Amino acid sequence: PILSPSATMLARSCRVVRERHFALVGSMPCRQVIRGCPRGASSCRPAASYSPEVGVRRPAKQEQRRTVTAEATFQAAPVETKNLDFSDPAAAFAAKSNFELLRTTLVFTICRIGPIVRHCQTLYDLALKILGSTITHGLLRHTLFNHFCAGENAKEIVPKMDKLHRYGIGGILDYAAEAKDEQPAPRAAAPEVVPAGEAEDDVVGAPLSARLYHYENESKCDAHRDIFLDAVRAVKDATPNGFAAIKLSGLGDPKLLERMSNVLVQMASLFKSLADGGEEPMDYPCALFYVADRSGVLDYETFSKAWKNLFHVDSEEEVREIFSKLDVDEDGQINFLEWSSGFKLSEVDALVHKCKKQGPVYKSALSPEERALYFNLVNRVEQIIMLAEELDVRVMVDAEWTDIQPAIDSLVLWLQRKYNRGSKPIVFNTYQCYLKGMHERALRDLDRSKIEGWRFGAKLVRGAYMVSEREKAQTRGHESPICETYEDTEQNYHNVIDACVSHNAESDSDEPGHGKAEILIASHNQSSIEFALKRLEELGKNSDGVYFGQLLGMADHLTFTLGAKGFAAYKYVPYGPIDEVVPYLIRRTQENSAILGSEGVQQERQMVQKELRRRMLPI
Repeated sequence: PILSPSATMLARSCRVVRERHFALVGSMPCRQVIRGCPRGASSCRPAASYSPEVGVRRPAKQEQRRTVTAEATFQAAPVETKNLDFSDPAAAFAAKSNFELLRTTLVFTICRIGPIVRHCQTLYDLALKILGSTITHGLLRHTLFNHFCAGENAKEIVPKMDKLHRYGIGGILDYAAEAKDEQPAPRAAAPEVVPAGEAEDDVVGAPLSARLYHYENESKCDAHRDIFLDAVRAVKDATPNGFAAIKLSGLGDPKLLERMSNVLVQMASLFKSLADGGEEPMDYPCALFYVADRSGVLDYETFSKAWKNLFHVDSEEEVREIFSKLDVDEDGQINFLEWSSGFKLSEVDALVHKCKKQGPVYKSALSPEERALYFNLVNRVEQIIMLAEELDVRVMVDAEWTDIQPAIDSLVLWLQRKYNRGSKPIVFNTYQCYLKGMHERALRDLDRSKIEGWRFGAKLVRGAYMVSEREKAQTRGHESPICETYEDTEQNYHNVIDACVSHNAESDSDEPGHGKAEILIASHNQSSIEFALKRLEELGKNSDGVYFGQLLGMADHLTFTLGAKGFAAYKYVPYGPIDEVVPYLIRRTQENSAILGSEGVQQERQMVQKELRRRMLPI
């Protein structure tokens, strides 16, 4: 049975843990490897070859793939904000036909009708019964589907991608269809309408992944992996300068990711406890992982005394060996970056069995079955990234809710260390800036990339789980992880942008770790885009390595204006069979309804109407 792995599978998983040196928080190369490498730690990269324990194999060399569309090339435009006008409808909608502008107006109108938005799933089911699938999907195709999606398969999306490329726009492909399933996924409730004046990104983290996943079994996760592999191939064929988007909750059980996240949180709490002299670690909630105190530094005396307070120790030499292993730079002190990179998954189980008390750290260790399932997830993710590396496609890993995000970040850091050592980053992580502590996390990861010698790649969003995160925090009785006000979120978002562009301004070479970070500013908020460009202008730098992204069918006045001025602008492009994309279309309709009162959407509506009047009433 999939959820009850055989003894052989468990034994294999144990070998994988030992042989791969997979670290608990991001697998920094082990101390012995770093010291033994004649080229230094920054040059060490684990081989991405076949591993018989988990069946990871580099994809076989494929025949030369024919690129069916012209590649969009972006120039690093000199930043001059005075020449940038997002309010010119003629320029913003030059790529749209009159029919497309009328369709945009129709979509806005539909999203304003509350009963339709609230009951759109019921109306869809009713239309299938009365009109049949052919007529129903035909109507959807010429309205919502063609507005928000690029096509049903990799071949169909080519015309739309060609059109985007002609206007200087790249693509981030997201296969939006649900994997085949006998049991429908739970329906999401329609979001509440936001009052006029509230910014759209306070509600919707733009752009979001097109998929929501619900774990059933391991074979379903394999099916999701195959979908993501197809998406990587589609990027190579349809938008070679683009990205593929993946979501790790589709590749493993979110409950497993939650358990793994708890391990990471408790190890962070243990570091704080050691720095404080060996008091029993607090049971820290995952939601507050990013605001945990990481400022302490452990010298040997402090470490030894605190370690003996918490764990059974056989000898002083044992403690000295643990300290030396964690003190990677051999300066006699252990900081949090060294601590978080030093423990391997295989060591946690042995560690907890030496706890003097059965507290939070003791209870956090994964079972053998959980470790086996976790490495199944690792196997699936690495197959996707291996193919992406072979086809020279960049992959963005979406952020998710805080109960599972620490595990996602840990795995993505490991992938970045392994695959982001070439001329450009292959793996991009996502930073949700409505979370407290995200600026500090971005600074830590930028430092990691410099110390360890890999290229930083990130997608910056505000966030997508604001309401649910606050509700969970209130129910559980702890501080909310979400910034208290929209202004706080805005400041946090801009601080992260500033950290990344400042890192680029200080870059003194093109070597991994010292080269420029690559970031995608994924926002429908005009003020954030203007902030990023203004900072680049102030620093006297061009926009090389800084990209901008918005959802297909939304915020065209931002995307196309940026593209026309030579900036690297992207559309987040969902695609898939129309009958399987309906959940995404329903969600997008509901989210549009929720943000219709926002300033940005009001501006876009007015610009569409103004452009229609200009074209139809030229006099």
